[in-house]
Amino acid sequence: MNPGYQVITVAGTNGKGSIAAILESVYHQAGYRVACYTSPHLLHYNERIRIGKENVQDSLLCEAFDLIDQARGETSLSYFEFATLAAMLIFRNLKPDIAIFEVGLGGRLDAVNIYDADVAIVSNIGIDHVQWLGSTRESIGMEKAGIFRAGRPAVCGDREPPQSLLEHAGTLGSELFVIDRDFSYRQNREATWSFRSASQVLEDLPMPNLYGDTQLANAAVALMVVQCVNRTLPVGPDSTGSGLKSISLAGRFQRVSGKCEIIFDVAHNLDSAEVLRKNLLELEPATRTCAVFAVQQDKDVEGIIGSMCEHIDEWYISELDSERSIDCKALQECIEKLDRDSPVRAYPSVSQAWHAVNRDVDHTARIVVFGSFLTVAEVLGLQV
Repeated sequence: MNPGYQVITVAGTNGKGSIAAILESVYHQAGYRVACYTSPHLLHYNERIRIGKENVQDSLLCEAFDLIDQARGETSLSYFEFATLAAMLIFRNLKPDIAIFEVGLGGRLDAVNIYDADVAIVSNIGIDHVQWLGSTRESIGMEKAGIFRAGRPAVCGDREPPQSLLEHAGTLGSELFVIDRDFSYRQNREATWSFRSASQVLEDLPMPNLYGDTQLANAAVALMVVQCVNRTLPVGPDSTGSGLKSISLAGRFQRVSGKCEIIFDVAHNLDSAEVLRKNLLELEPATRTCAVFAVQQDKDVEGIIGSMCEHIDEWYISELDSERSIDCKALQECIEKLDRDSPVRAYPSVSQAWHAVNRDVDHTARIVVFGSFLTVAEVLGLQV
C-alpha cells in the first residue's frame, strides 16, 4: 500500500525510538512536513502521533478513533492496531511529506507493515519477545526483515546481522546497506563525528543531542536513510547538523537535577541494560547509586540485574501496574541471588519506591530509574 508520501519503517530490538527521533528532527530542520508514529508513550497518549514535532491534538485522535470504530463493524482490533490505523488516518488527512513509523513488535506481522516502506530500517537484533519472535537471532532477524520490500532500500545497524536477514534481503532484491560494511562513522577528537558511505562523506558533524556512544551508530543509520531518500527529499549539510543538535527524546539516559542527579532510562532488556551500564561508567562516581527498578516478567530479568548490579548500591523495587509485571517477591529473590551486597527495599508501587528513595538520598547520591517504559513513565509523571 502506498499512502502518497514517503514512508520509513523502523524495526529492531533497541534504538528504534532514537533513530525515529533523529530522522524526525533532521527532516523537520530541512523544512519538510514530517509525521512520526512511535510507541509506547511515557506521559500522554498523543506522544505516539506527531506532526511537525508536535503531538497530535485530542480532537483529531478522538475523530480518528470514532471513524475506525464505526468502520470495523464486528472486526476485532488490538490496542496497537487501533493506534496504528488512527495514525495512518490522521497522516492521510494532514498530508505530510514523509512519515516515520516505528514497529511495535517484530516486523513481518506488525500493523505498520501494511505500508510498503520506501526505506526499511532494522536497528539491531537482540533476544527479546521470544514467545512471539523466537529464541534465536536467526528467527528474530527473519521476523524483523519482514518489513523489507522488493527493489527498495533497507538499512541495518547490526554489525553482525543474522544470515536470515541477509538472505531475505537478497531473495527480495532489496538494496541492503549494513553498518561497517556499506557505511560507517568515526568520532573525532573535537567533539564532532564523521559519516562515510560509498557516495557521501560528511565531516565535522555535531554530536547528536542524545547521550552515549551507541547514539552515534543510531545517527549513522539515520543518515544512511536520508541518503537513500535524497533524490525525493534532499537534505543539506546545514539541516543535518541542526537536526542532530535539536533532537528531543525523553527517557533515554535522560539526566535530571533534583535532590540529587536522576537518570531516567527505559532500558528493559539485556542489550539496553548493557548500554545503560556503559553510560554510567562514563560519569563521575556518586557516593552511592540507588535504583528504582520494576520490570516485566517476560524479560531477561536475571540478565538485566546481572548487567547492572555492580553499579547499584541499593535497590528500591516494586511491581508495575501491569498484568505482565514480575511480582516483588520474585524480583527481590532474583536480586538477592545476584547481588548479595546491596540492600533491596520493596514497595507496592513505583511511586512509593520513588518517594522512599527520594527521602533517603542526599545531594551526593545518584538515582537511576529503569526497567520498563512504565517504570520511567510513573516517576516522570510525578515530576511534572
